[in-house]
Amino acid sequence: MARTRRWALGFIGTLALFALLPAWQAGAVPRYAARYEQNCMLCHVNPTGGGMRSAYASQDLVPKELAMAPAKPGAFTLLDAHLNKHITIGADFRNQFMLFSESSNTASQQGFFPMQGDVHLAFQFDPKYLLYFKRGVSNTYEFYSLAHVLPWDGYVKGGRFVPPYGWKFDDHTMFVRAFEGFTPPVNSDAGIEIGLAPKLGDLQVALVNGSRGSTLDNDRRLAVSGLASVRFRVGPVAATTGVSAYTHPGLSEDLNTAGLFGSLNIGNFTWVGQADRTRLDPYNGPPVGGSVASHEWSWLVRQGVEALATYDFYDPDRELKTGAISRWGVGFKVMPRPFLAAEALYRTTDVDPGRAFPGRDFDEGVFQLHLFY
Repeated sequence: MARTRRWALGFIGTLALFALLPAWQAGAVPRYAARYEQNCMLCHVNPTGGGMRSAYASQDLVPKELAMAPAKPGAFTLLDAHLNKHITIGADFRNQFMLFSESSNTASQQGFFPMQGDVHLAFQFDPKYLLYFKRGVSNTYEFYSLAHVLPWDGYVKGGRFVPPYGWKFDDHTMFVRAFEGFTPPVNSDAGIEIGLAPKLGDLQVALVNGSRGSTLDNDRRLAVSGLASVRFRVGPVAATTGVSAYTHPGLSEDLNTAGLFGSLNIGNFTWVGQADRTRLDPYNGPPVGGSVASHEWSWLVRQGVEALATYDFYDPDRELKTGAISRWGVGFKVMPRPFLAAEALYRTTDVDPGRAFPGRDFDEGVFQLHLFY
């Protein structure tokens, strides 16, 4: 029970910490959405975030406000990703170099890791209808049609995509992504999704196969995933609060996850966090309930330079001592050019050993180069 309370106290403590911060004045990675008080459509073609960036993000926001040195006016023409009036292309390449302490179970796997190599294509039939395709070198793929035909900037999506759930952290090793089934290449699923985006919030619901990573449904039982969030401001503090849930009644067990996510931004400081409860209900045994949480703090040192800190916690069984892990990280990210970003992180993982996590405490260093277009 002490481990279960730990993530909850961390969540409440984060809210209290930011409430006490002084009111500095500020001159979609989730923290970008928090800073600009917008949803993911500010930067991405996909209303739920991730994948190809919007024309506004690639040609205006990133060159002028996110990169270290604002691009010269003549450079904007070089960033034009339009093949013609109706077809847009994009790409993402991430290469990592990872170091693990000898106590880690993955110490032998350290070295270079080509984490991502994606090509994006968007076919804009008219202002409301779009066909999107993404293919990655690690067998990751998404393809869907998108129709902006509902009120409140609403849309209908159909095809293969990552279901809406909590924050889409760009670091897929964040525990709320890695331990809840949102790690590529098995994070996308086939189905339909609808979303509404009124001025102060978002509502997104998807009906999917429940067989992430598979082309077809494998149990004849569909899953539902969704979220609802509200954005608001209290004095100098911009905030987001939301709930998300995922349920899949399977053949041999039912899977249910749900939790809270939110963000706070004041001046150059941003917190983004998520805390979930998981429940695995097998047909031939007692249910198993777990807790998982991820937090990220960032400080915008100057345009294009950010200091980062992270915390993750996961306990797969709150009733039995099967083991748990927690992880702290610190690092920085720089974006010297509108198409180039580099990141360095040091992380230490504390293992409470048990059947689920039989390993020992370990440290790791992660260095990442990201090229995007």
